[in-house]
Amino acid sequence: MESTAAVDSTSTQAAAPLNARPCVLYYFVFGTLVGGSTIIIGLVGNVVSLSILGRERKKSSTIQALCLLAVADTCLLLAYLPTIPLSGIWEITMGLYESMNLVVFASAYIYEAVRVCNQVSAFLTMILMWQRYVAVCLPHKAKQLCTVRIVNITSACTSVSACLFYLPNFFLYSIDISEDGAFQPVSHPLVQNAYFQMIYSVILTYLLSYIIPVVSLMYMSIAILSKLKLHSNQTHSTNFQHVRKDLTKSSIGIVVIFVLCQSFQPIRRVLMWVYDPYVRNVGCGRDLSYFSMVPHVTLMLNSSANFCIYILFARGFRRKFIAIFTRKNNVAPTYSSESTRPGPSTNNLFSSRGCERIMTLSGTDSTHCMPLSGTNTDRIEIADETRIKIRTFIFICLGLEEKICFILKNV
Repeated sequence: MESTAAVDSTSTQAAAPLNARPCVLYYFVFGTLVGGSTIIIGLVGNVVSLSILGRERKKSSTIQALCLLAVADTCLLLAYLPTIPLSGIWEITMGLYESMNLVVFASAYIYEAVRVCNQVSAFLTMILMWQRYVAVCLPHKAKQLCTVRIVNITSACTSVSACLFYLPNFFLYSIDISEDGAFQPVSHPLVQNAYFQMIYSVILTYLLSYIIPVVSLMYMSIAILSKLKLHSNQTHSTNFQHVRKDLTKSSIGIVVIFVLCQSFQPIRRVLMWVYDPYVRNVGCGRDLSYFSMVPHVTLMLNSSANFCIYILFARGFRRKFIAIFTRKNNVAPTYSSESTRPGPSTNNLFSSRGCERIMTLSGTDSTHCMPLSGTNTDRIEIADETRIKIRTFIFICLGLEEKICFILKNV
């Protein structure tokens, strides 16, 4: 989201006779309905995720990273709330060109705040995948690197770094108000500097916001999948298979959605080179008029998708989410047979049995792994194993009884 939003009000007014009804309809449907629905769903999902994950965040560095990621995504959605969703409503009520002040102000300031939140979200996604990578691929270092304290420190440092890196963009444009009340963006002389644009706005910005996060996430995901595949061939534990599948699905889901949603930003940069000036070409009736909102809506989807990933792939999270709605229907609280044992409870967000399997694999503490299991299937398996043991014990007792009777008869 570049701040090259120097809207030419003269050309805008000259283009006023253009039929703006299709553009207003597009902004309302794609911006207000689609974008607004995405923001509402994302905000509700992130709040629910925080309420569920927050109970376990002090016990696991991975859950702490997930909580921080939900906070960053929530900030991004809140920053978008007064712009994209309201633009369609404003353009219907006020007119396309009368609502141009919102576009100018958002391009100069609000979208820069969105870029900061998006960068923080990218850093936190990398931290999350780093925790998984260390727990699975570098188990001998997990106790030193996979801690809540390290996650908090790295998250704070990366957040401050993102704010400092994008801070100059808030001063590249200022707004003057014309006699008719229209906002006029005035660019700083630094914007016209070719070296500044090439080094800072292009090379450094996309290295930090896209290339480095995507490459690192793909590398860590491939390494995790390879490691899990190797150990899945060496062990036939059903519990480990559940952990491996959940971990694989969640990792792939997070990385794929991040890469797809973030890929529209470099595409936008290429189009800015081809269609220069970009701001005029995204105006109503221009070549890129229907592309203007796509990069913004994809960022909203990226910040709203994590909750859906938890519901689809994290069976322990899904169980707790369903329990929110079914808790009132329970006559009495139900506990598993293992909940009374000392140590981690099987009612944890991520199944303790799955974590114990990772612990035997890596030799590290179970709270540093990220297995997304802990379902009723595991409890059924425990019950089946218990029944088999009881039956075996009964058969042994019956066999001993027959032998004792045989000995007594012979005596």
